[in-house]
Amino acid sequence: MNNKITRYTILFSALFCLSASASAVDFSFTDMENESHQLSQYKGKWVLVNFWATWCPPCRKEIPDLSDFHLEHDDAVVLGVNYEPGLKDERLKKFIALYLVAYPVTRVNGEIINALGEPRGLPTSILIDPQGNIAKRISGMVDERRLNTIIEQHQSKLAQEK
Repeated sequence: MNNKITRYTILFSALFCLSASASAVDFSFTDMENESHQLSQYKGKWVLVNFWATWCPPCRKEIPDLSDFHLEHDDAVVLGVNYEPGLKDERLKKFIALYLVAYPVTRVNGEIINALGEPRGLPTSILIDPQGNIAKRISGMVDERRLNTIIEQHQSKLAQEK
């Protein structure tokens, strides 16, 4: 009996996690330029939320690709989430200017964590589809080619489901 309850608990938990990841996510933030954003304002576009830190070499290495992706795609945006609570604003702004970050950057906040969860390492990126659903969680570096492949695979999967 106890084993059966355990299996049902695991099954229920798995179904809950799947349904939670399939529902639209939303959060708000203020970027380093003091502009307010709401994730839902990007509905209809692919959104890559990238958790990163200035001290992280792979994070720094992927910035040019993420900037290119952001600038070259009318149907996609990148949102950078700095994961360094103790970093002073001036130092972060200098870093953003030095690395020519072309996309909005904000600091991590509770609303973002509640919507997307804690990253398990840096960099971590979460790709959100045009309907506002989490399409893919990506641990480690990501480049424009990989992002395009993930988007194409996701679109093919959705087309097959119709």
